[in-house]
Amino acid sequence: MSLRRRLLVFSAPIAVLMVIALLKMCSVVIAGGLAASDFAQKDAGALRTDVAALDVLNVVEPAKAYFAAGNLAVLDGRLEDADKQFTQALAHTDPADSCDTRVNVELVRETLGDKAAGVLDVEKAVANYRSALAAVNDAPAGCFEGNADSDQERRAVRDAAAARLEGKIDDMAVAPPPPPPPPAAAPPPPPPPPPAGQSAPDERDPRLRLNPDSGDPLERLQQILRDAAAAQNGGG
Repeated sequence: MSLRRRLLVFSAPIAVLMVIALLKMCSVVIAGGLAASDFAQKDAGALRTDVAALDVLNVVEPAKAYFAAGNLAVLDGRLEDADKQFTQALAHTDPADSCDTRVNVELVRETLGDKAAGVLDVEKAVANYRSALAAVNDAPAGCFEGNADSDQERRAVRDAAAARLEGKIDDMAVAPPPPPPPPAAAPPPPPPPPPAGQSAPDERDPRLRLNPDSGDPLERLQQILRDAAAAQNGGG
C-alpha cells in the first residue's frame, strides 16, 4: 500500500469524526436557541422536544442540556428537579461563564425557600435561602450586585439578591410557630338560588386564585426566567 493510500485510510475515520462533531455542535447551538425561545413562549411541548434533542447531544455541551431541562422543570412547576438540573449545568460550566446558570440556581432556591416559608417550614426555608446565598457568593463579579441586565426589574432582583436573602434568613430566626388548626365549624347554609333568567355572580374565593395580591412565588419565578430567556435569545 502506497504512503498516500495509507494516509487516506488512516485519516478517513478522523475526518468522519470531525464531521460528526461539527454536526453535533451545530445541532446543540440550534437546539439550545430553540429551547430558550420555547421557554420564553411557555411552549412546554416544544421545550420537551428541545430537551430530548439536547440530551442526545449532551456529550458536546452537557451544560446546555441540563440548563434546558431545568427551564422545563420550572415551566412544569417541578422546582426540586429544576434545582438539580441547574446544579448539574453549573458543574459543567466554566466558573467565569457561570453567571446565567447561577442566577437561575439562586432564583429557584429562593423560591423554594419562599414556598417553605409560606407554610411555616422554617428549617427548610432557611436551608434553601442559605443555599441560594451560597450561589450568589460564589458567582463571578458583576453577576448579581452591579449587574448590567438589560431588564430593569431583573437587574434590581439580581442586584439585591444577597441582601434580600440575608433579610429572609433573619426573618426566619424570629418566625412564629405555626398556629393550631382552627376548630371544625358547621358548613354555612347554601346561598339562595338566583332569580329566574339570571346567572349567579362569580364570587370565587381570592385565596383560590393562582396570583393573589401578594403574588405566587412560582409564577413570579417562571415570569422572571421566561423574560431572561427571551432577552438572551434575542441578543438582549
